[in-house]
Amino acid sequence: MTHWISYSEPSGSRIAKTLQAQGEDAFAYPVTRIQRLPLPRPMPETCPDFIIALSQHAVAAYLTDYAQPSHQGAQVIAIGQSTAQGLLDAGGFRVEIPDEANSEGLLALPALQQLQKHQSVWLLTGEGGRDLVAQVLKNQCQLSRYDLYRRESSMPTALSGRDLQSIWVGSIHALQQISAGAQELGIGPGTVLVVPSQRVADHAK
Repeated sequence: MTHWISYSEPSGSRIAKTLQAQGEDAFAYPVTRIQRLPLPRPMPETCPDFIIALSQHAVAAYLTDYAQPSHQGAQVIAIGQSTAQGLLDAGGFRVEIPDEANSEGLLALPALQQLQKHQSVWLLTGEGGRDLVAQVLKNQCQLSRYDLYRRESSMPTALSGRDLQSIWVGSIHALQQISAGAQELGIGPGTVLVVPSQRVADHAK
């Protein structure tokens, strides 16, 4: 079976290598490029009460360009393990991960359920995408949103004659890109979609 891994990097290559190690024919070609966005001003030196990280791309941008020694010890809530890993590797952060790796699971955590108006929260995220976390928390605390990247389209022009049986899709944005280009790429209706969540599955249906 030939698998197209359409996740952005580094996730795409990581999944492809895992499948290849199991004897599968897999290749990674992201349908979105990650473009980092500069902030209009540096982040405050004062450590916030909470940092919420919604993607590994936001974490990578924060650690590379904006993290300061004074932020060490911050309580971080990461939406999933891959998002948390960069912070864990960097050290100095207390990281919590919800049982369900989505916005709803994150918002159900007691720490966020009990937020007070005076508490400061930084939201590390990307431009566009779901705004559920920001919408829910904006009136519950002192919320600062940092859009650290945007997704840009990067569809292949051909699939090199591969007999494609499955496409691994990591987000609704990627699903929309693939759907729009399916006919041009010769993707048939029998191709299996492998998705990471019920939300993406519902959108695909």
